[in-house]
Amino acid sequence: MYWMLSTSFKPEFDAIATPIQWVPARPTLENYTEIINSPDGKLLRWTLNSVFTAVAFTVAHLVLCISTAYPLARLKFRGREAWFWFILSSLMVPGVITLIPSYIMILQFGWIDTYHALIWPGVAGVFGVFLLRQFFSTIPFELEEAARMDGANSLQVLRHVILPLSVPALVSLAVFAFMGSWNNYVWPLYVATSPDMQTLPVGITSFSQRYVTEYGKLMAGTALAAIPVLVAYLLAQRYLVSGIALTGMKE
Repeated sequence: MYWMLSTSFKPEFDAIATPIQWVPARPTLENYTEIINSPDGKLLRWTLNSVFTAVAFTVAHLVLCISTAYPLARLKFRGREAWFWFILSSLMVPGVITLIPSYIMILQFGWIDTYHALIWPGVAGVFGVFLLRQFFSTIPFELEEAARMDGANSLQVLRHVILPLSVPALVSLAVFAFMGSWNNYVWPLYVATSPDMQTLPVGITSFSQRYVTEYGKLMAGTALAAIPVLVAYLLAQRYLVSGIALTGMKE
């Protein structure tokens, strides 16, 4: 982290000098101004793509995880535990195994080089279902029974009882989903074939070419890409601690 920040403020010659200069001898903002004010304006486009993709992915991920975790935690039906363990068992499947099948499906749907390809694959996350299911299970059933005695149905119980009490877990999951989508590199590299559809992690690698690597610009772009993740983590820090600590505790 320190070397990244230090190199981002160095002229290109100092960035590749040996021995390594841990403190910039001639600090400059040249790398930042060049990538921000580049004639093609791709940095802004990459950033907007990443923001839109990460936000849309996070919202869709929360909706699907909530709608799956709630019945597994609060509703009684035959085979509930079996379904939960079946879903949980998919965590043992490495993501790289589904990479090629997912790409073939996206190709057949005609979604290559579209936002659909960047958002929808991976939305149904098993970890999110597990996290929310465990947290929902800690909420006292007496609160739900009181709401049902007042005439509330399952959807109203979820909206007015379960979700307000689950803010720490929801915020934790939202931060994890946002960070995962924002930092994703391999999948956008395959499905975003045009420069206008590339996300920020993929776009900044253009500063590393076959024969020349512009380390100063590369580190400046990486530093800028890390800012939203750091801000999201700092804002949600207190929710992250309580959301993880309380998950799985008995009422």
